[in-house]
Amino acid sequence: METNKTKTFTKTRIILGILVFLICAGVVFAYLNKVFSMGDSDANRQTFKAFYAEEENTIDVAYFGTSASNRYFINPKAFHDEGISSFTLATMGMPLFYVPNLIEEVEKTQDPDLYIIELRWVDKEVDQISDAHIRRVTDNLKLSMNKHDAIQKSFKYMDGNTGMLGDITTNEVEYLIPIIKYHGRLSQNSMTPGDFKIPSSKNETKGYVMSYSTTKQVNQFMSRLSDDREPLSDIADTALKEVLDYCDSLPEDKQVLFVLSPYSVKKAQMPKFNTAIDIVTERGYDVINFNTPEMYDELGIDWDHDFYNSKHVNYLGAEKYTEWLTKYLKEHYKLKDHRGDARYDSWEKAYKVYRNYVKNGILTVGHKDKIGGEVTIIDQNNPDADKVIEDYEKKEEYKEQVKKKNGIEDEE
Repeated sequence: METNKTKTFTKTRIILGILVFLICAGVVFAYLNKVFSMGDSDANRQTFKAFYAEEENTIDVAYFGTSASNRYFINPKAFHDEGISSFTLATMGMPLFYVPNLIEEVEKTQDPDLYIIELRWVDKEVDQISDAHIRRVTDNLKLSMNKHDAIQKSFKYMDGNTGMLGDITTNEVEYLIPIIKYHGRLSQNSMTPGDFKIPSSKNETKGYVMSYSTTKQVNQFMSRLSDDREPLSDIADTALKEVLDYCDSLPEDKQVLFVLSPYSVKKAQMPKFNTAIDIVTERGYDVINFNTPEMYDELGIDWDHDFYNSKHVNYLGAEKYTEWLTKYLKEHYKLKDHRGDARYDSWEKAYKVYRNYVKNGILTVGHKDKIGGEVTIIDQNNPDADKVIEDYEKKEEYKEQVKKKNGIEDEE
C-alpha cells in the first residue's frame, strides 16, 4: 500500500515538474520572441503598442495609411483644439490592402465613428513592396485569426514580386515566430537596452510620429499637378477596390473619409491619384485632395519651410494640416468634444509631450539645390544642437547600412 502511494506521489511530482518546465519554457520563449523582434525603438512597433494600451471605446476617429498619415495628423492637437479623440494606426510604406485588417483590429476594442484612409499608396507597383512593408504590420498585430488573414493576404498580393524588393518569404511560421527572422540582430549589434525591457516603449502622441525630422526644414519644389488620368497598377487597383468593398460592408453608423495629403507631387504621379479619386468618389465616398492650388493656398503651405523632405511635412506643415482637417471633421461629422472628461486625460498629456518636443522650433535646416541634392545645416546656437547632431549622425549611419543591405534608400 505504501509503495503504491509512493509511486503515485512520484508520478505526481514528475507531472508537476513537466508542467512547470513547460510553463517556464513558454515564458522564456515568449520573452525571447519579444526581444528578438522589431527593435524597441522602431516607430511602427511603438505605435501598435500604444494602440493596444488604449482604454476601450475611447477612440472616435481612426486614421490609416503610410507615413503620409502619421507624420501629418497631430492627434493630440486635434484633441486640444476641438476635443476629438483620434488615433493614427499607420506604418511606413503600409500597403493599402491591410486597411480592412486594421479596421477589424480596431473594432475589437474600440467603436470609432469615423475612419480616415490615406490614398498616397495607390501609385505603387508590386515590385515596390518589400518584406519590411509587410512586417511593420503583421509583426505588430496580436496573435489572432485576423493576423493570420493579414499574413495570407500578403502572400496573395505579393505573388509575382520579382523586383529588387522581392524578398518576401511565403512561410507563415516565420511571421508568427519573430525570433526566426530577427535572431541575427544580436550578432549585428543592433540590440539596445530597450529591447530587453518589459513593458516595451510606446508611442506617446496617439500615433503621431516624432523624430529628428519633425523639427527639420528642407525647401521643396512645388508640386507638378495634372488633370490627366492613368490606370492604376493591378495591385493598387485590386487593393483599392477591396478596401471599398470592405467599407461597403461596414454598419451604417460607421463613416469613411479618404484623403490625399499635401506634398511635392511629381507630374507622373498625379494621373494615378486622379484615377484613384475618381474610383472612390464613384463608389459614393468623400475624398479630400489636398494637392490642388486651392488647397495649398487654403492650408497656407510654404514650400520653403513646411517640409523635411519631398514626401513629408515637418511639424510646421503638420500643424497647418491638422488645424484644417480638425475643423473640417468638427463641421462635417458628429464627433463629441471630450475635453474635460477624465477618461480622455491621456490625450491632453500627449499634447504636452508634443509641445515639449517642438518647443525649440526648427533645429535643422537643409537646402535643396537645383538638381534635388540636399545639404543639411544644424543650428549650433540651439540648446538642443548636440542631441540633434547625435540623432542625425545615427540616422545617416543607419541609412547607409540599409542601402548596403538592400541596394535602396530607407523610407522615412
